[in-house]
Amino acid sequence: MFKNYLLLSLKVLKRKPFYTFISLFGISFTLMILMLLTSLFDATLGDNQPLTHRDRMVVLPMLESTRTETDTIMKIDTIALESAVVRYDTSYTYEDEIVSNSNGPMSYKFVTENLTNLEEAEKFSFWSSNSDINGYLDGRKFSFSSYYVNAGYWDVFDFKFLHGDRLNEQDDKDANKVVVITDKAAKTYFGEVDASVIGREMVLGPEIFRVRGIVARPLSDSPMFGGDLYFPITKVDPRDLNSDELGGGFGATFLTLTSDRREALKREIAFLGENYDMSGEEYYDKLELYNATFFEAYAQGVLGEEDGDKALRLLFIPVILLIMLFVALPLLNLINLNISRVYERKGEIGVRKAFGANGTDILYQFVFENLVLTFIGGLIGIILAVGLISYVNANDIVGITRLAYSYKVFFYFLILIVVFGFLSGILPAYRMSRTNVAESLR
Repeated sequence: MFKNYLLLSLKVLKRKPFYTFISLFGISFTLMILMLLTSLFDATLGDNQPLTHRDRMVVLPMLESTRTETDTIMKIDTIALESAVVRYDTSYTYEDEIVSNSNGPMSYKFVTENLTNLEEAEKFSFWSSNSDINGYLDGRKFSFSSYYVNAGYWDVFDFKFLHGDRLNEQDDKDANKVVVITDKAAKTYFGEVDASVIGREMVLGPEIFRVRGIVARPLSDSPMFGGDLYFPITKVDPRDLNSDELGGGFGATFLTLTSDRREALKREIAFLGENYDMSGEEYYDKLELYNATFFEAYAQGVLGEEDGDKALRLLFIPVILLIMLFVALPLLNLINLNISRVYERKGEIGVRKAFGANGTDILYQFVFENLVLTFIGGLIGIILAVGLISYVNANDIVGITRLAYSYKVFFYFLILIVVFGFLSGILPAYRMSRTNVAESLR
């Protein structure tokens, strides 16, 4: 039966080339865009290395120091008009008001003295995206983005090591002149990405470093791992290491044992901030530690919103609605096109019903035909999308973020094709399956 449906579907597609072309164009273009969006979301928010453990992450990128003072607050209770004169009844309360604040990343002293023994944190990492650094080789100059990370960084972020090994605690202790580089940096500096690069020297700034390892460049950009070079954290500017200030240039990321422990860790971090001893501070008297899950931190970074839950709602609800609208418009157009296409076949349907075909047979036939059409359009869309993704990645059009076409993207795309084909075909198919035989033959 399915073989007959398939043969009939292919013959129907040849019958009206113009309708077929319009349908295939709309389907392939829409599905190509949807595949690009799916690829972008997977690269940015998917559980790809080094974010395999994103569902267990709690991010602490910054703190805020505030100074509060008690002030008299006037409140207007009632307003009355007496003899053309406005009279106000007021009361006064005493409330704390924030008169000054300072926020930003944390200092090295603060993170090492206060964030290494949190009960709910199974693993912790500290990092500083300090600045760009220049590299030199054979009279050539290169500019690289540098990160300074502690040994635990590689436990939290599971980079894919292509060659060599990670930085370790001894490197932190001794401030060793070693570096982990991305495959892109290796290609730029050495012209190759293979095991022979391990152990070779790189002139970076005023010092010479030895390559310890090569990692695959992440698919997405992030304040937590957007670098070309990764140095031991103690190779950062000595002034940053020795600063007694609360603020500095460091962020922290933690892993909990399970994803359901993240809220407990967030509460623990918030409690630490609320009860931090500020007696040594000359100007500020209160501390708040901003922490969030991975998705909340992403939304906060995009919107600049301090409340993680609110940022999550403000970002993802509109995005989901826009995607639904984007899918709905071409879907409705395709439904109308399918209705016009199958309406011309009322005579054929009447003949089939006169020879014993029931409504279910007609329904299955038209849904199957539309699925065939959608799959053909989907294949064209895949070819177009893969070509466009390769072009985008080769030219770094979206910065460090590289679109992925992994097996997960193809799996999601396959589901999308089936859903798109079914939804765009079920209504026209149902209408045709209810066609009256006598009216169709007439």
